[in-house]
Amino acid sequence: MRNLFKKLSTLFYYGINSVISTVVDVCIVWILVKLHVGIVAANTVGVLAGFLLGYVLNAAYVFGAAKSRIGFFIYFGTFLIGLFLADWLIFWGNTCLFAGLGENLNFLLSKGLSIVVPFFVMYFLRKWLYALLEKKQCN
Repeated sequence: MRNLFKKLSTLFYYGINSVISTVVDVCIVWILVKLHVGIVAANTVGVLAGFLLGYVLNAAYVFGAAKSRIGFFIYFGTFLIGLFLADWLIFWGNTCLFAGLGENLNFLLSKGLSIVVPFFVMYFLRKWLYALLEKKQCN
């Protein structure tokens, strides 16, 4: 039971930190899109800003192993996977899945899709990789 609580608490903190990072991300993307920057380029800038903030918050509170150089590379590598996934999802959502909806709804749904899916993919991938790193460091 205690182990389950610990796992849920790290997911909770990761979620809170991700919300903060996501607000920064979405605001940047929204502003850049309104300034007529392409949606994929705008999304990349927003996600990069969110990554930097997320790393600072999550390295300390969620992924203790992220403080090392190898830990940073794991975080960065999973970020690149998440960025590719987020950019693909926002493009697909914007041009295919939600294309028939109004501009604002299309943006919100496409951006939402590009947030939710990578959130879970990166969390579980990072937890797995950091557990492997900790196990390797203990041996």
